[in-house]
Parts: sequence; C-alpha cells; structure tokens
Amino acid sequence: MKKNYKNTDENTGQELNESLETYQTKNRIKFFNSFEAAKQDEINFIINQSPIERIQQTVALILRAYSVTNESLRNRKTNNTIRIITKK
Repeated sequence: MKKNYKNTDENTGQELNESLETYQTKNRIKFFNSFEAAKQDEINFIINQSPIERIQQTVALILRAYSVTNESLRNRKTNNTIRIITKK
C-alpha cells in the first residue's frame, strides 16, 4: 500500500521539495506464542485493509495461478464471444 506524506526536514521542520513515499509490506517475520494469536493477527491485518487492496491481492493471486501477466492482459484482443469447452 502506497501512502503519501509531506516530506519535512527533521531538524528544521521545513517542507522539502522531494516527495516522500512509504510502502507498507508484509515482508516481516513475526513470532507468536500460539496459533490463535497468529490467526488473530491475520484477521486484524485483513480487517485493516481497504476493499481495493483486497481486490488487488485477489487479482494478483488469480493472475499468478493462471501464469498470466498484466502486460499480456492489456495486449489481448477482445472478441466478445464465450467459448465452451466440453470433454468428448
């Protein structure tokens, strides 16, 4: 998740011209005393996410599962037809 903050000098408090962008990632290792505590932390993480973030994660998972990239989706032509594949 990308968050934008005002970039200010820590010593003077003046606003800097550079943009400051922080990224929240899930690349941290956490240790829990029980499975229940781990599950509660996972639930809290999901609750604190916006619906847009959840949809983005779901789409990323689907694309990975089917080995499809965003680039290939953009380049794909639409033909407005539905193809039904049946076993013979």
